[in-house]
Amino acid sequence: MQIFQQLLNELDQKEPSEQLEFIHKFRKQAIADIVNITQRGLIVYVSDFKKNLPPQFGITNSITWEDKTCFADIVNDFSTRDIDIFIHSPGGSAEATELLVSLLRAKFDSVRFIIPNMAKSAATMMALSGDEILMDEKSELGPIDPQIQINGNFVPAQTLIDGFEEAKEIIRSSGPEILPAYLPMLNKYDLHILQICKNAKTLSETLVGNWLSEYMFKSEEDAQEISQSIARKLSNHTEYLSHGRPIKIQDALKLGLKILDLREQNELRDKIWSLYCVIELLLDRTPVIKLYENSVGAFLIKQIPIQIPQQNTGQKN
Repeated sequence: MQIFQQLLNELDQKEPSEQLEFIHKFRKQAIADIVNITQRGLIVYVSDFKKNLPPQFGITNSITWEDKTCFADIVNDFSTRDIDIFIHSPGGSAEATELLVSLLRAKFDSVRFIIPNMAKSAATMMALSGDEILMDEKSELGPIDPQIQINGNFVPAQTLIDGFEEAKEIIRSSGPEILPAYLPMLNKYDLHILQICKNAKTLSETLVGNWLSEYMFKSEEDAQEISQSIARKLSNHTEYLSHGRPIKIQDALKLGLKILDLREQNELRDKIWSLYCVIELLLDRTPVIKLYENSVGAFLIKQIPIQIPQQNTGQKN
């Protein structure tokens, strides 16, 4: 079923002034259709991967502390204790993710995460706080190995840890005469960076291990052992070699995660993809960079600030 093409065709038949209204109505109906099938509340949290803006814009597509205000609004007003989270995000701060998970878990007893396309890094961490994850062949999770920003670039924390450890072992085994060969690398980073890397890796593993044990595997006798094993694998950079490596539905099932396979529920699967496609159109055709919405009427957005050009007020001679 060519959902995205059908949406484009319908949109192109509208006058430009009517297109946003069409997108708004279609999105609302798609949310209502999903809720009608699942009989659960629905929260939508979507970021535009393509709008990765420099810091001077003061807004980011990542999970940050600034999500707290909008997120607090969209978890309110539900009478149900069962919720689905429709998430599409490149990830962000593990600490901010912990805060958002605490908001969800304080409000709801049963939490499921719907992955229509991609939930990477800290967004994968958030999904692993659920009781179950809904995926199909289009869905992607990602490794949770933390990335440390150094000189404007993000570097896998484990790569730095491994580099320090390798240099230490070679110097120990070869003697001090080998030290000059490794001094440029050792001088490149402050020693406190190594501890920051270790702390970041421990934090992501600990959070995910605790969430899996407390929620997804709470009914298992060996919940803690299963949870810690999965958390270690997902945070192991040498396991995936790239932070952007996709973890598809078959990989998630092999890991032992509790996955609801949307390929076995065609009606729900089509409605979820319809919602994602119309949101993608909204992101492509507007300055919206983040969308927060729920099935009981809340709709909040963050968008790129419009830059108003400075006018020259000087008089001509």
